[in-house]
Amino acid sequence: MTSEAPDAISPEAIVQAAARLIAARDAGGPVARLPARLRPRTEAEGYAIQDEAIRQRRAAGRVQGGWKIGCTTAAMQEMLGLDGPAAGAVYGGDIHASPATLAAAALCHPVVECEIAVRMAAELAPRAGGHDRESVAPYVGACMAAIELAELRLPEREDMTVGELVADDFFQKAVVLGPELGDWRALDLARLAATTDVAGDRRGEGVGGDVMGHPFAALAWLADVLAARGKALKQGEVVLTGSIVAATAIGAGESAVCAIAGLGQARLTLARAAAC
Repeated sequence: MTSEAPDAISPEAIVQAAARLIAARDAGGPVARLPARLRPRTEAEGYAIQDEAIRQRRAAGRVQGGWKIGCTTAAMQEMLGLDGPAAGAVYGGDIHASPATLAAAALCHPVVECEIAVRMAAELAPRAGGHDRESVAPYVGACMAAIELAELRLPEREDMTVGELVADDFFQKAVVLGPELGDWRALDLARLAATTDVAGDRRGEGVGGDVMGHPFAALAWLADVLAARGKALKQGEVVLTGSIVAATAIGAGESAVCAIAGLGQARLTLARAAAC
């Protein structure tokens, strides 16, 4: 007797799964695993739910401000037990200028990641044969040091599929951007040293090339993934290219500083209050 593969998730289930995740995220606190009938079994199904959540958010008036790329380094892939990158949506209301202060009480097990972010100067259309770091570079208007504030809000994450993590935007919560540098071409982004300090303690360091060899390699990966989903990076969008330093916890009343040589720094403080 041979076992049959489970049926693909239905369009109706995709709509329901997206709505449940939106409601849970907006409520704050731990996000329970989706019921079995609504769970994405594959990465593609996870992205289908993510796309539907973006559609529902847009219909409710919430504007998407860009994208995050997760698990672009060996350290982060090992940390989460994955073997490749993943993408998530970033919404405009969650993008903050450095220095930023956010309420710890609104967060669930927050962690910070030190990243190079880019702002798109123009829409990046699909390219025959796919993009590479050279083909995406002309579309980058500015680079900056950034903090991604993520939440380990999925208590059952160790048992979840990659698709389930993708459906929830891969832990994304907020972004803090340092000053934008339009003249980034004078820098060797792969060689830029990066550090993360929390509460005055050095938590980790790395270089830009720890992200897939070059931050723009991650950007090219995202452009191709979006093209496969019928999407494109748009002018003005912000993209987090992936954590150079492994994610580290931040507590109530603490400040995090992510510094990248040549790009400056981003600072985030969590206002003292009980976290999830």
